[in-house]
Amino acid sequence: MKRIFFYTLIVITALIVNRCANSISPPQGGPKDETPPEVLETDPPNGSSGFTSDRFTITFNEFVSLENVLQSALISPPMKEAPDFRTKGKTIQVKFNEELKPNTTYSVYFGDAIVDITEKNPLSNYTYLFSTGDYVDSLSLFGTVLNAFDLKPTDAAYVMLYKDNNDTISFDSLPYFVVPYYLSKTDENGNFRFSGLSDDDFLLFSLNDQNSNYIFDQPGEQIAFIDSLINPSYIKLPEPDTLYSDSISDNNIETDTADFIIDSTEIHYYEHLVENNSYNMFMFLSPDTTQRLLKAEVLNKNKLRFAFSQPARNVNYEMVRYFMPDSLFVKSYSENEDTVTWYLNNPGLDSLEFVITNNNDTLGNVYLKLNKEEQKSRGRKKDDTEKKEYLIWKSNLVSNTLKINQQIEIEFNQPFVRFNNIDSTILVIGEDSIWNPDFSFTDSLRMRIKFPYELEEDTKYRLYFPDSAFTNWNNLHSREIDIIFNTLPLKDYGTLTFSLAPEFKMNYIFQLLSDKEAILNEVTFTNDTTITFNYMDPAVYMFKIIFDNNGNGKWDTGNYGLKLQPEEVIYFPKELKVRAYWEIEEEWKF
Repeated sequence: MKRIFFYTLIVITALIVNRCANSISPPQGGPKDETPPEVLETDPPNGSSGFTSDRFTITFNEFVSLENVLQSALISPPMKEAPDFRTKGKTIQVKFNEELKPNTTYSVYFGDAIVDITEKNPLSNYTYLFSTGDYVDSLSLFGTVLNAFDLKPTDAAYVMLYKDNNDTISFDSLPYFVVPYYLSKTDENGNFRFSGLSDDDFLLFSLNDQNSNYIFDQPGEQIAFIDSLINPSYIKLPEPDTLYSDSISDNNIETDTADFIIDSTEIHYYEHLVENNSYNMFMFLSPDTTQRLLKAEVLNKNKLRFAFSQPARNVNYEMVRYFMPDSLFVKSYSENEDTVTWYLNNPGLDSLEFVITNNNDTLGNVYLKLNKEEQKSRGRKKDDTEKKEYLIWKSNLVSNTLKINQQIEIEFNQPFVRFNNIDSTILVIGEDSIWNPDFSFTDSLRMRIKFPYELEEDTKYRLYFPDSAFTNWNNLHSREIDIIFNTLPLKDYGTLTFSLAPEFKMNYIFQLLSDKEAILNEVTFTNDTTITFNYMDPAVYMFKIIFDNNGNGKWDTGNYGLKLQPEEVIYFPKELKVRAYWEIEEEWKF
């Protein structure tokens, strides 16, 4: 909250510095001009009441132009017809193309559209206010829009205020059907501001508008909302252009600009007002409750993949023209069950065609060409030799190393693998050898094997299987498997211990993240707990806690229709650098 006020002070300070810079003419060949244009005059004056014209003019201290004004400018209340924006020398004229509403305060927000003509320095966030009534509404509202999942600022998002002035649409449903009464937009820091608001209760809503119609009507549009009505407050902060004048005029009351900036009591007063009238909004993508087929593809020979928008346990695949017995394919599901992988057992078909349904809804007709490699080979020259197919595998090694708390694993790309009991299999540990080492399959489709041996530090290992040691259900054999890896000495790792002390007992998820926010490890807990991470690679790490309200072990998004906010997340206030052979202890109270 306070940072919004600090951002405001930074803008104010920067503008004062720019004013001082403008009073000094640098010699030719001096530093590059980085000051924005300065507003000298507005006609009618900014903040006027009794506005009867169909246009207004802004005069600057230098030649100006407008950059992407139709995309940057926002008018509240919104207008059906966009006004005409014209520049001429040192002036900008805005002409309205529709009749203005009576007794209404309007604000025209220019964003970064106004720039000087030479260096394109923008006059950021300039707003022109006027009223068609006897007075100008003078209430304000501040806030910040953050991504709900990672708390990063959301820029260029529309922020909307709705009045309860529609007789046919419920207040909560207004974002689905009508344009907002007031409109603002977030800056690069996610901050937004409304000025010239009336004394009303408002619904506050934010939208990443994909089709620029100011209505929440697309399933891929991210939103944020405050789940109670808000009321703006009177917070008199100087507009950027007024800092270039000797005083600020509001309803014929003169306020000395310098006194406003310098008086620390005033600063604390405004800081208090801004903090208590600011709103943090958390943007999320609403859950998609409609089952849809997103993609169907052939990954490689005898391997298909179907991606859906929802868990797909109840999806039905009806084969067209050809029938494939259940014995010729098996299915596996992703962790969220929204991706289904089919493994085929040499069905002897060139293609498969499906009608895919969910309950009584048809999700799509799918035609897939199988054996793509065979089709490519038919077009080769006769003297080309055919490549023999082998059973493909991969291990869990990273840079040919394993940590001593890990076990070596091998994963095959097809199911129902069998071991052919070849005697020359060997596991070499340092100078010692184990013939025919033990291993076991760890999944029901027999695609992954694990070797149950505890690893020793700073030791070299070799795992060897001769050619054709493994065969899968398509009768493909493995090539020679020769894996050489080592473990590092303990002094190459660090240790980190976290003491977690939540204020309330509930379900939490603690995540260990890389500096790129990839999830490296996660632990669930409900109250005070201590977590120790051993064998940590020297690196910079981040830490995150998810308030798992429903206890399902994952972060859940919000739902505007159900008035559910996304689950809260917080980050540890600093990144930690883990060093080799170091132990770090941290405490996190939240």
